[in-house]
Amino acid sequence: MASLSAICAIRELSYEIIQYLSPSDIFSLLLTCKLFYPVCYQSLWSTLRLYDKAKINDRGRICHKLSRLINARGVDNTGIQHIRTVLLHRYSLTCTNGFVRSGFIHVLEELLKNGKLNLKHLDLRYNLSWHTDSEKEELFGFLRHLREYSQRRQPDEFSMAVTANPISLEPGLHIQILDIGKITSLDLEMDWWYGGSDNDERPHHHHIYTNGLIPGEESDSDFTDPGDSTGDLSDEEDWPCSTSDQPTALDGSRLTGLQIDTSQQNTRLAGILTHLLSQTTNLRFLTIRSIRDAGRQYTDFKLSPPLRSLQTTIKKLPRLHTLTIQGKFFHPSFFVAPPESAKVVSYDGLVSNRWLRGFRECQFTNVTHLKIKFRKDIQERGKGCRDFRRRPVNYVQVSGLLQCNIEGSDNIAPDLELCLLRANPQLGEMSKRTLSKRAPGLERPV
Repeated sequence: MASLSAICAIRELSYEIIQYLSPSDIFSLLLTCKLFYPVCYQSLWSTLRLYDKAKINDRGRICHKLSRLINARGVDNTGIQHIRTVLLHRYSLTCTNGFVRSGFIHVLEELLKNGKLNLKHLDLRYNLSWHTDSEKEELFGFLRHLREYSQRRQPDEFSMAVTANPISLEPGLHIQILDIGKITSLDLEMDWWYGGSDNDERPHHHHIYTNGLIPGEESDSDFTDPGDSTGDLSDEEDWPCSTSDQPTALDGSRLTGLQIDTSQQNTRLAGILTHLLSQTTNLRFLTIRSIRDAGRQYTDFKLSPPLRSLQTTIKKLPRLHTLTIQGKFFHPSFFVAPPESAKVVSYDGLVSNRWLRGFRECQFTNVTHLKIKFRKDIQERGKGCRDFRRRPVNYVQVSGLLQCNIEGSDNIAPDLELCLLRANPQLGEMSKRTLSKRAPGLERPV
């Protein structure tokens, strides 16, 4: 058996061992074992979360503590040089957050500028706001140095996970600030607060809420890299899922008078998304979700050229591994097929028969993990359409699934589980049992 000193002498082996420990356990090991101290110290600094995950509105306390530490000891006497991943707070790029007020934004900026920080990954919520020109320059100065740093790195040397309202990434000044080609994870928050068409969009505030978010809204997304394989998705609870199982904006549960929905006519938003996604050549994880969807009655769907271009752009993403669509994406009839590179696909929302026809004919080439949650039309928002009737799908083209989970299909496609079972005999036993329980007339797993 190898001695402790022999194990610690092999740095790669030491790192592999502590990967199984929590940060608190690593810290305890650091305090009790001199041999493991160097590798534990480096590991604790390797990922820097600049906010308390349990207290999302912590006003940047961690940033203030780090700034005081640096002022007292200097940059070289801390572990900042070991930082490889930085996780920013959702309000980090606002002038009132601790990341800016503490001055820690300038610490990172200087380290990036002078090449003293070997940053590998940045989790960024793109939510800019400022009150004065000097505050604007402060925020954009950091982003410019971040872009310059990113452009000096190859895609395998630096990556970004970005969460944003796509309106804030409109072509022009904002989209030029980020190195879009380095984005590997993109979480797009579709804000349907406004009517959705080119003519009835609500005005955008360019100082306080440049991305359309309102103060106090509790929604945070932490980047987790599932890796290149699907081995960590063998348990269905690990799949992409909505943040809550209770009635939400996805169900259209707001008790207000319904208005005519014209989101499908929003050619501006479709163009922004197409332009953005056409540049994300290294994108591996794409999530598109609704954060607000007021009660609106759907009209019959017409697939416009901008929406067709958007469909094509998503289908051509060369490296996408995981596609997740939650809530309204222009219209319940707007079906988006995954690219051939995709392995994991998840849909969650209200859909129509036309959407199901698109799903039925899609082969889902190379997709091994599929999850669909059909939401109930509890407000009868599809009452104005001819395409929201319960009817069988009869067959599906997808045939390579290893894991599959379907919820709520009895509301619109009662035979979907049976079709999937017949077309995918290689499904895992758990998926077979789950689908068999919901498939009418099927007494035992296929």
